[in-house]
Amino acid sequence: MVKRAFYLLSFLFLSVTAGAQINLFLGGNLQGNYSWIRGEDQSFEPGFGGGFSFVYWEYEYWFLKAGVDYTYKSSACLHYAEDYGVPINDPDDRINITFSEQNVGVPLTIYFRPYESGANSLLITGSLTMMFTTILKENSDEYGELILKGSDINTRTKTNIGFGVGYQRQLDQHMFLNIVPSYNVDIRAARAYNSITLTAELIFGVY
Repeated sequence: MVKRAFYLLSFLFLSVTAGAQINLFLGGNLQGNYSWIRGEDQSFEPGFGGGFSFVYWEYEYWFLKAGVDYTYKSSACLHYAEDYGVPINDPDDRINITFSEQNVGVPLTIYFRPYESGANSLLITGSLTMMFTTILKENSDEYGELILKGSDINTRTKTNIGFGVGYQRQLDQHMFLNIVPSYNVDIRAARAYNSITLTAELIFGVY
């Protein structure tokens, strides 16, 4: 009887310890964005994205996320038609061009949880994302559509920073839903976008 009780207590202890040590989470996210390129006479266009998340959550009130994201953004503005092979002869030789970009990014995001009530928490986020443009489309009334890939794209890398305030819901012991609106700005880019992004992210503990 004592031996059975010892084994049972040992099992319960190991179970509680294993549960307490879970600090690695995996997950995925879906994004909707509303973007505009920084320039003259720019348009505001909807876009989308998604990705995979890897979360390290050691402390109760903050955690870190890395991962891989795909994003699609589009906007029009007055721009030079040099990508079409048209030389720039005058500073006013600009036409209206619609740019559409597909990017792959590696985000590094820190989440703060300053307030918690039951299964609900307030989230404050800050992010730094290194992005790589895979496909660029340009469209103009004068020259039609131009699709650029690979080395044809001038300056393929960009850096993006973001700030958000959102909501976290605990769905299970080790499963959480994060919903975060954020404001994002390209700080190093040939085609610099500003975006308002809504991210819905599900993460679950794996260790």
